[in-house]
Amino acid sequence: MLLLTSLSLAKTDGSDEEAIRKLDTQWSAAAQSKDVDKTISFYAEDGSALPANAPKATGKEQIRAVWSHLLSELKADVSFAPTKIEVSKSKDMAYDVGTYELKVKDAQGNPMTEIGKYVVVWKKQPDKQWKVMADIFNADK
Repeated sequence: MLLLTSLSLAKTDGSDEEAIRKLDTQWSAAAQSKDVDKTISFYAEDGSALPANAPKATGKEQIRAVWSHLLSELKADVSFAPTKIEVSKSKDMAYDVGTYELKVKDAQGNPMTEIGKYVVVWKKQPDKQWKVMADIFNADK
């Protein structure tokens, strides 16, 4: 289980890749703790979530609805981690590719596990913090 640390990230080594890796860890921990507010705090105000088999959600309120459904209504257990992070030469955009695990109960109450992959596009904000601009995820099967 990943541990949640402070959401305000103070870069210690100057590495944007490491900063994003830490943010991913914090974001996953927020989702694991089912804290919707912390989970959506990683998105930019005009960011988008693109869940599988559902409409695109743009802006914090629509993104909140996606995560609320997942974490509160479905009571899903979700965790994710990057396998690759690339930062642009200009150091203002980045993307990470990773995997996730989602556990829910089906209509009969039986546990189901979904393994999938994701791509997240990060953008450095005027305050120098990285925020999610686009988040797309879908199951492997």
